[in-house]
Amino acid sequence: MRRCRKPGALLAACGLWLQGCYLSLPVQQGAAPTGVRMELVLNDRGRAALSDRLGTAVEKVEGNVLGQDDSSYTMAVFHVRQVNGNSSSWTGERVTVSKTDVVGYQVRRLDAKRTALLAGGLTVAVAAAFFGHSLFGSATTPADQGGGEPEPARVRR
Repeated sequence: MRRCRKPGALLAACGLWLQGCYLSLPVQQGAAPTGVRMELVLNDRGRAALSDRLGTAVEKVEGNVLGQDDSSYTMAVFHVRQVNGNSSSWTGERVTVSKTDVVGYQVRRLDAKRTALLAGGLTVAVAAAFFGHSLFGSATTPADQGGGEPEPARVRR
């Protein structure tokens, strides 16, 4: 039995492309909106203070802000990015981060225009891949495929 790997590869590529549909807004300071997916940008002090909980050289902590008070944010963490570019996925573990340990936060927003363009382009690409053979026809004729009566030889005079 032959396994087709194209659908899996296509789904993986779509997942990567969809990351381009999000915008990270500029770093903001002050009270963060609760229940919104965002990234906390850590300062040097924060990297050192949170290294035992988040790992070494963490630059950004992405997740949902569950709550905050005057001195800290409480987040459900889903992604951690290090200064060197490495990253790790989390499953919503609750982490408290002191406000003195962050430079600020970045809210991630879905870009509707880019998402619509991507969805349209992917729809056209998938339709062309599946229906392209029947849309553009085959290079063979029915006679080439062994069907029908052969044409009589023409004699030139």
